[in-house]
Amino acid sequence: MTITEMARSFGKNAFVTLVVLCMVGVFSFVSFADEATTDKPATENPAAEATGANDSPPAGKIERAGQATGRGVERAGKATGSGIERAGKATSRGLNRAAEATERGVKRAGKATGKGIRKGGEGIQKGGRAVEETFSGTDSAKEQPQPQQQ
Repeated sequence: MTITEMARSFGKNAFVTLVVLCMVGVFSFVSFADEATTDKPATENPAAEATGANDSPPAGKIERAGQATGRGVERAGKATGSGIERAGKATSRGLNRAAEATERGVKRAGKATGKGIRKGGEGIQKGGRAVEETFSGTDSAKEQPQPQQQ
């Protein structure tokens, strides 16, 4: 399995997990919002009861507020879904770019290592020739005539 394939599979797994967690959160939030607006009667204001004023809104207003809350939650769920989708795509693109850059780096390192090994081999050969010349007596410095002293 190449680095690119590993990165892609990791990105897909992470993305799916993130989507599932967000959906669970949105559904539980919607469920709590529904429960809060439909199952319970409007609570009275204890301070208003103490003063004798009854300022509770009419039932229609409460229903409309609940519906507006529900629509808001639905919009938030859709926005979260599209945000997660965009984040997943961006993560995938980023992982692909990183994998490709790593692949290019590995190829460049391989070429540089090969070049270094070739140059090292050439150096070893030159050194070997120099050692052979030194011990065989065919050294270029020995072959030059020495000036005679008088």
